[in-house]
Amino acid sequence: MHQDKKSSMKPVTHSGTGSGTLKLEKVGVREFDITDPYHLALTMSWPQFFSGLFMLYAVINSCFALLYYVAPGSVSNMPPYSLRDAFFFSIETLATVGYGHMAPITTYSHTVSAIEMFVGMVLTATMTGLVFVRFSKPKAKLLFASHAVVVRRSGVPSLMIRIGNGRMNALNDARVRVTTFVSETAADGQKIRSMVDLRLSRSDMPFFPLTWTLIHELTDDSPLVLLRSVETSTLHTSGMRLLVSITAHDPALGAQVFANYAYGPDQIALDTRYTDAITHTSDQRSVADMRKISDMQAET
Repeated sequence: MHQDKKSSMKPVTHSGTGSGTLKLEKVGVREFDITDPYHLALTMSWPQFFSGLFMLYAVINSCFALLYYVAPGSVSNMPPYSLRDAFFFSIETLATVGYGHMAPITTYSHTVSAIEMFVGMVLTATMTGLVFVRFSKPKAKLLFASHAVVVRRSGVPSLMIRIGNGRMNALNDARVRVTTFVSETAADGQKIRSMVDLRLSRSDMPFFPLTWTLIHELTDDSPLVLLRSVETSTLHTSGMRLLVSITAHDPALGAQVFANYAYGPDQIALDTRYTDAITHTSDQRSVADMRKISDMQAET
């Protein structure tokens, strides 16, 4: 079988700082694929984006500066073989500024300048569009508790995950899914690792102003039934993963927003409950303290 040449590349790892981001590693793909520049420009960080833009700007100007440099006398008032002056003339031409001190005077320099001005207009339009798209991408600003908790609720052991709305305005039509990995053995003995949705007491919220606690009861048919009797030390070596994904409509942005969060075995607290994060004032207003979204206490 023919092997893809890219398969020999080093593994690409995507991970976040701390919990909440599922750590993934892929072999045979590129982290930065220059053949897909649009996706590359939208997924890199802001420092990487501006560094790449600066490098592209410098390379383009350097190339055109060399074209002026090799033709002394083609640009008025430019000292012969002055790479510095050629570079700054290229910057002025690329930006279509044209201060007037230096100007093309030969057919060669006029042609190079015309090409550079066209490149400059295309570059400006492209970069303006990319910056706008990066700024206009809707962000969910949803807050997730640092730990999922397992607590008895009405006598039934339940897994709970608390989410907070970090916007001042309420979100509409929020829908959430919690999934976990389950290992199964097929009839032929092959082990299969599949994702299973957890049944929640409520998976949608038409109006989501403050906080929302997701509840999954650990009944006999739950894929997480072992949480009813497992010890903390055993849980930490179980490799259990919980993936939370939420979709909602933000009326202030007029767009759908998305967020996800991952909990590993170290982020599941047994026999623990969340402390109250919402208080009520004397004038019947509800106040949510988002600083307490992750606060927990031992179950009594």
